[in-house]
Amino acid sequence: MMGTDVKQFSVNTSIPIIVGDVPNNDPISNGLKTITIIYVNNYQESLQSVNLGSVYVVNSNDWFLAANGYSVLDVSNGQTFNVYQGFLSTPTSLYPGSYTVRIQVIKNLASGQSTAISTINIGVRSIDSEFVRQASTIRIQGETPESLIDPTLGNRLSTLLNALASILGVSSNSIIILAIRPVLQYRNPIYPPLPLDQAKQAALTDVVFYLTSLTKEAIENTIDSNLSLFSSSFGITATASGPNLCINYACPFGTICRLSRSMQSLPFTIDTNLTSFVGINIIDSPDCVNATWTTNPPSSIQSDCITYSFNNATHCPCTSLQSLAPLGPYCEVLGLTFSSSGGGSYAVFDGTKFSNLAPARFSFDFTIPDSSTIGVILLYGLDTSPISDYFWIAVEIVSTRSLRFHFRDDTLTFDTVIMINASIWYHIEYEYVDSTILIMVNDEQYVVTVNNNSININNQSFVQLYLGGLPMTNSLVAALYSALSSVNTFRGCIRNVLSNGFYLDMNNPLASNNSNSGPCDCSITNSCKTTSSVATGIIVPWYVWLIIALVLLLIGTMLVVAILTCFRHRRLRKARADAYMSNIENDRDNDKDTTGEEDNLSYNLSILKKPIYTLSDEKVNSSMWTMIHRDRINSFARAPFNDYVNRKLSEQLAISLADDTQKYYADEGDSTLAYDLSSINSSEY
Repeated sequence: MMGTDVKQFSVNTSIPIIVGDVPNNDPISNGLKTITIIYVNNYQESLQSVNLGSVYVVNSNDWFLAANGYSVLDVSNGQTFNVYQGFLSTPTSLYPGSYTVRIQVIKNLASGQSTAISTINIGVRSIDSEFVRQASTIRIQGETPESLIDPTLGNRLSTLLNALASILGVSSNSIIILAIRPVLQYRNPIYPPLPLDQAKQAALTDVVFYLTSLTKEAIENTIDSNLSLFSSSFGITATASGPNLCINYACPFGTICRLSRSMQSLPFTIDTNLTSFVGINIIDSPDCVNATWTTNPPSSIQSDCITYSFNNATHCPCTSLQSLAPLGPYCEVLGLTFSSSGGGSYAVFDGTKFSNLAPARFSFDFTIPDSSTIGVILLYGLDTSPISDYFWIAVEIVSTRSLRFHFRDDTLTFDTVIMINASIWYHIEYEYVDSTILIMVNDEQYVVTVNNNSININNQSFVQLYLGGLPMTNSLVAALYSALSSVNTFRGCIRNVLSNGFYLDMNNPLASNNSNSGPCDCSITNSCKTTSSVATGIIVPWYVWLIIALVLLLIGTMLVVAILTCFRHRRLRKARADAYMSNIENDRDNDKDTTGEEDNLSYNLSILKKPIYTLSDEKVNSSMWTMIHRDRINSFARAPFNDYVNRKLSEQLAISLADDTQKYYADEGDSTLAYDLSSINSSEY
């Protein structure tokens, strides 16, 4: 409120008003909640003892969470969780995976106690810090972070993901939400607060997301060109894409505005009853940096570079340098790999490409192949004596596996608590604010108070930036910095050297040794991938071996069945042949008539495959038949019957037991004539 005295002097006074609720006597019932957590690799310590979200049960009066009693019943995956005043936290590091927590909640009632179980499903995911650097931003109006994630308000975050996927032509599952943050809007304190509906309508929320298949510049340009489509097709008011906070931002005299992105050590938690989102605390801020001694973009850029009007950002295609990616917006090569063989490694850059004169901000990433690596990572200082006239800085890995920071002299040296491990990217960030330096190493923060104003030499032409070590041959630089433990033994990679909003081009050093620009060697980051299973020793999953065993078992079963079937058929054929033979022997034993008289009961002609002789004597004696078949008869007599049978058998296909059949008919005698079988009817054949 504002008060004015009789002399018309005014003063503003704030009166805090606390709005509360009255406890009720309603019982509680079981509740289910989902918590989504995402963090940068090796930042898992930042999740310790922080609020991950409230414990939810169905309660008509959830204002007094701290008044309830809480006890953790069980947790999957062996993780430890605590509940304090109704909010969930963990005292240990939280690693990627899924966790289920069951918590008993007790509410005191006038008539006793009410008990319910809260089940919380937690999903944890980690990402590379490069995702943050290349992440895109969309600004939404009329939504708060809470209204976006609360499923009871229409699941607006899913609607936004579907809108982005439709406009960008990708799958919604490929979009990774890194941060959801409110946008601070200044409102004069003398104005009364807006009603809830009006405040929500005026609210601005930034959603920071990463997409692998498209570049940051292409994503934000596409979104900017389709802002109206979000409202007309999806009911979401999108007001900006990739906002540049330096536009219309006023900096103090002697400074200029440079846009910067940083990661805070603690996560940013958005909590509702049914869901919580614990995201990366990404800060995009307008930095007012020193205008006299600062870095600048390249003096000349390629003709195919594009400067987008909606955020004044420049992007160059850099087609010829894609093999050295990742690249900066002006085609800067952002990576450098160092090997210590052959006299050490180093790369020297012009001092004008870097600045540490307050106010300033700079950062870089590094990784090493093994934990025994030591040596200088970065040195920014004079290359001639006296070095004490300049506020030089350095950071190195020492034998204790910690980082040691140097500022001008030995009295401003300290070691970090964090231990450096192999194949892990570490992010180091400096922020100079007057005589205070804020240093962050991943999720650890340090504050150093210095006196960096006593600089006798204020000329960057005498200053150089050394990465990966110092030159040892024909150089006196190493002797100037005797405070450094080891100046030529560093092995590893350095990337994303950023000073006051501009990247250092690793592809253009003044001098270098044992250093290669481009992406970090996969042997250092332990990320090599090969296609040969023999060379890499690929482990075949157990279920693949199970499938192979089942297939082999099926093939073996089919072979056994086929063999048994063939064997059975063979036995059946043999059984039929034996029965056939037995029938013939029985017929022979039963036929004992030797009088020489042939009758139809003595000849079992049905055993033949087809009738042997079906012509009557009249046809045989006819002149026409005799003329055609003269080879079968002579003019004097009919051939013996056994000759006739032999000839007919030779004309037929070979059948089993043919000889036995022949012998059976041979018993009739050699002189028996065919026409003597006149008593046999043709139908009996």
